[in-house]
Amino acid sequence: MTALLERTLPAVAVTRRRGWPAPVLIGVLAAAVSVAGSWVPSVWYDEAATVVSATRSWGALGREVQHVDLVHVTFYALMHVWFDLVGYSPFTLRLPSAIAVGAAVGLTVVLGRALAGRRVGVLAGVFTALLPRVTWMGEEGRSFAFGMLLAVAGTLLLVVAVRRTEAAARSWPWWIGYVAVSALGGAVFLYLALVTVGHGVTVALPLLRRSTRTRAALRAAGCWAGAAVVVLGALLPFARATSSQSGQIDWIRHVSAHTLEEVLVTQFSYENTGFAVLMCILAVGGALFALHHAPGRRLLAVVLPWVGVPTIGLVAVSLVTNPLYSPRYVSFAAPTAALCMAVAVDALQRSAAISSRRAAGATTVLAVAVAAALSAPSWVAQRTVTAKDDSAWNAVAALVHRERAREPAGTVDAVVFGPLERHPKATSRIIEETYPKAFAGARDPLLVTPAGGGDALWDTQRPLSDIGGAVAGDDAVWLLTAVSPDERATVTASLAAAGYHVDRTWTVARTRVVRYLR
Repeated sequence: MTALLERTLPAVAVTRRRGWPAPVLIGVLAAAVSVAGSWVPSVWYDEAATVVSATRSWGALGREVQHVDLVHVTFYALMHVWFDLVGYSPFTLRLPSAIAVGAAVGLTVVLGRALAGRRVGVLAGVFTALLPRVTWMGEEGRSFAFGMLLAVAGTLLLVVAVRRTEAAARSWPWWIGYVAVSALGGAVFLYLALVTVGHGVTVALPLLRRSTRTRAALRAAGCWAGAAVVVLGALLPFARATSSQSGQIDWIRHVSAHTLEEVLVTQFSYENTGFAVLMCILAVGGALFALHHAPGRRLLAVVLPWVGVPTIGLVAVSLVTNPLYSPRYVSFAAPTAALCMAVAVDALQRSAAISSRRAAGATTVLAVAVAAALSAPSWVAQRTVTAKDDSAWNAVAALVHRERAREPAGTVDAVVFGPLERHPKATSRIIEETYPKAFAGARDPLLVTPAGGGDALWDTQRPLSDIGGAVAGDDAVWLLTAVSPDERATVTASLAAAGYHVDRTWTVARTRVVRYLR
């Protein structure tokens, strides 16, 4: 491990003194790429869970996580504070993820530089920003981007802490930082505890060879073991508590032939096969090259356990128990693919440099240009209205807002919310909760308990068949319901008995909007 980390501290010091522009500028660029157009896609089911959880009172949030989503309580608490400061909108919902991506990319530059040199660090930062999974998580109002940031930060802290321990320098502040970041990572997303386990593999590697089994390496391994006991011990009660709510992930598919595609394509390349091919070619090529060069071996010793332990561990456990592996649940390891890609391009550039410096520069430019060209279609697709689960709730809300604005002054509206397609635990009221402006002033006659008013994540309401007796005095009644299951017949029959008829029907993606008038 001493050899693996010899250059770490100097590299970090250089970054502080004069090497800061690269990580900062690349990180800012990555954040900008993530935030651009992030307001265009509709909020979807998972993001709505963030909204209704983080905007309720602290007491209501505490009651909720006793029954559901305890695994996300730290993220919800962070977002609660954020919304208290800036308010909720789809843009503010996603902005923290873009910032987290930028910070993670900047730290990836520092980590790559520390392990394998400046050029590898810069390339790794650029490739991380271009990964389709990263451009996805940068505009997703969930905890994935934060998980990636904490994984990179924890790994960098480990590298520095081990280096200082082996050099008999003052290392305890770095170990305390490592414990704090690793524990926070596990609290934000429990699977990040597997990164800590992966770090143990990294620290243990020098102990497998007699030539590197030194007292310094043993001392570093002992420090990691102590830190890991604190981190995993602190997370154990949390893990036990969240296990009682494991029914939340019963949607995960069992391991089968599709799992290989999920690991190779979906995990980091997210529905972009072309980029996945480039990524696999460069990552595998980079890994093979790294085996024959000391800087590459230093990098592989860090990144392979970081990605391998969580991925292989979750797939293995899924084979013998309930499915736990989902590609997005390992998105925190995305920088590992970028680091291996960077090693490959760095090797190609070194080979080209034998011919000429211009050829070396062209090699790097070409590699980055190809990666950007392959990533661009994903970035564009991720920033369309229906990009997230084909929701288009913003378009539905815009339609209702526009049509209500055309109503005569003094019109009294009621809104009825039917089922939500593919998500039976919620109703279409989720559209009002994420886009409330369109429904301001309208009655909600079937609502019993709003989201945040009880212990559940979502609202509760009376049956749709009760609507006929609940709309007396309303001039117009709006129904928002799924295309499938289609509950229009039930509502139409009930409202017909109260003197209402269908005035107009719109279909927006997977939602139907019906207006009833007297």
